[in-house]
Amino acid sequence: MVKKGKNTSKIPDVEPVSGQDIRTQREAMGISLEEIKEKTKIGKFTLRLIEEDAYSSLPAPVYLKSFVKQIAAIIGLDPQKTAEGYLALMESSQKGKKQ
Repeated sequence: MVKKGKNTSKIPDVEPVSGQDIRTQREAMGISLEEIKEKTKIGKFTLRLIEEDAYSSLPAPVYLKSFVKQIAAIIGLDPQKTAEGYLALMESSQKGKKQ
């Protein structure tokens, strides 16, 4: 039996992380997209898509998770939690569009 009101995602109690959250933290740290591009080798176009939550244009989740972890490490966020939160928000957003 499923309990109502509980988080039914694969990852319990994940704090959603949006691209805007990532951009805000990056800007607060004074880090440019160019710097992240140089350190990670992720293209600026893809970095912008991540920050804009352009889910339909982003790479496969397995690559995206790695990209978000790399970005998070550079901008001072927990890589694992940030990646899980970003993917959870993406998943819930895509489910909402299908309904």
